Amino acid sequence: MAPTLTIVPSAGELTWLVEFLSPDYLEPTTYSILGVIVKLFSTGDRFLGVVLVLFSVLFPVGKLALYWIAAGCGPDLGRASGLLKWAHRAGKFSMAEVFAMALIVVVVKTLPGGSTAEVQWGAYVFVASVLSTILVSFGLDRACEPNES
Repeated sequence: MAPTLTIVPSAGELTWLVEFLSPDYLEPTTYSILGVIVKLFSTGDRFLGVVLVLFSVLFPVGKLALYWIAAGCGPDLGRASGLLKWAHRAGKFSMAEVFAMALIVVVVKTLPGGSTAEVQWGAYVFVASVLSTILVSFGLDRACEPNES
């Protein structure tokens, strides 16, 4: 829901003309992950909307839920290790969103006319959450290892 990416369009040497004829076309637009998903569904791009929902919402939330459950398992190490295996499998997909965001920034910056993409604070929060879940998974792995004493 946080602002993730702002695209600032430009028309190169003709920017002044576009600003004069239709200034709305050059207004910066800020997107959030959920905002992009809603926009995709409303414009008929259902396939991309579903892919984004899966990799940006469902997999990360599912992974966090599995970590939460595994952290509460206590002495039931068998159940926790099984949940952690599923969380590790789901964890691979949460990095797909970080890759997609980086790809969008690169593509927009290479468009002719000088358009730019500015990463907003929501992107940093998202990356921090991905890195945090990696650290949590390492901690849970250690907690669920059998003690050799």
